[in-house]
Amino acid sequence: MLNQDIYDLLEKEFEKNGIEEDVEEILLDMAEALADQGIMDKEVRLKESYGKTPVEVTGICSVEEGEETVLIKTLKIGKKEFVIEDYFL
Repeated sequence: MLNQDIYDLLEKEFEKNGIEEDVEEILLDMAEALADQGIMDKEVRLKESYGKTPVEVTGICSVEEGEETVLIKTLKIGKKEFVIEDYFL
């Protein structure tokens, strides 16, 4: 589970940038999009737009015990970058 302090910072940044989606929803969407690329065990960067705000994620997909996991390393909202270092999926 995402650190509460980081979650609160992300939530404030989302509000500031007019992003209506929930923090967890966006992180899961981004993790799924990274996994859909099918690139395993390498750092991958992906950029999406929510409204007019660019959101960029950096993560690593891997398969552990038959399950696909995604480590989200960073999330960049506009020009502000946050270190996440947490697993999704």
